[in-house]
Amino acid sequence: MEYDLSALVQQIRLAYAEHLMRCTDLPPTEMEELLSLDGDRDAARRWLAFGYAKHRYDPDHVRGLLVYLFSNYYPSLGDDPAKGKLLRRAIARKTAKLSELTIEKISGTRLDWSEVFQLVGKEFNPTRVKERILKIYEELKGADHEHPKR
Repeated sequence: MEYDLSALVQQIRLAYAEHLMRCTDLPPTEMEELLSLDGDRDAARRWLAFGYAKHRYDPDHVRGLLVYLFSNYYPSLGDDPAKGKLLRRAIARKTAKLSELTIEKISGTRLDWSEVFQLVGKEFNPTRVKERILKIYEELKGADHEHPKR
């Protein structure tokens, strides 16, 4: 049976991102090997940085950033105004829960920051969250250069 390793690893990475967004706590150290099965350590580091940031800082801020990114930038079959309208209505009514969202439910909905803040239940500085994640990414990159995998 043949399979496409890169497609499989992409699915693993998306599943990990969804776990981070939904607040199931998979430790980044346990995911490192799976996230880099295809040898793309850089792609693995990107997702690991989100995982470590969630453990170091306010996890809801990281979750909110993931929601924003997936709702605005993850490729879907196209923007889905009906799906976006339903999600916005659920956010306004406070019936939408981060723990129940999936990438499929939010992709293409084009949420704005005020809607993400309402969903998360608090405001935060998205730029600061991104900077912290980038810093962790750089730390992971530096650690790989100091201790390369065999």
